[in-house]
Amino acid sequence: MITSLHKPEHQQQGLTLIEVLVALFILALLAGIANEVVSRSIDIRLAAEQRALGQLCADNLLVEWMLREDWPEVGRDEGQESYGDQACYWRVDIQGTPLPTMRRVDIQVFASSDRRYQLAEVSGFVGQ
Repeated sequence: MITSLHKPEHQQQGLTLIEVLVALFILALLAGIANEVVSRSIDIRLAAEQRALGQLCADNLLVEWMLREDWPEVGRDEGQESYGDQACYWRVDIQGTPLPTMRRVDIQVFASSDRRYQLAEVSGFVGQ
């Protein structure tokens, strides 16, 4: 029979401090990753909502231009519309066409008044 030359004086009960620290470090990493995933998911959802509102604003503005009684002059105009608690900052470019009784209307909608980040763009034609 083979016997061990070294017998432990007592059995280890529980975890060592190093094992606990490693486990806590891994949990902290997982919590950080989960937080980042949730944060990005929220950002993507908010950006999609903002683009959808921008598209709705652009479509509404195009319809308004098509229903206007006055004949639009060739040129550029800028303004702001409010939809609920959201503001839509828009720019409209009106161009002449080969047909003298038609105008091309290009509408861009932006996220802020500095008009750097474009949310939506629509084009249409207005007849006299």
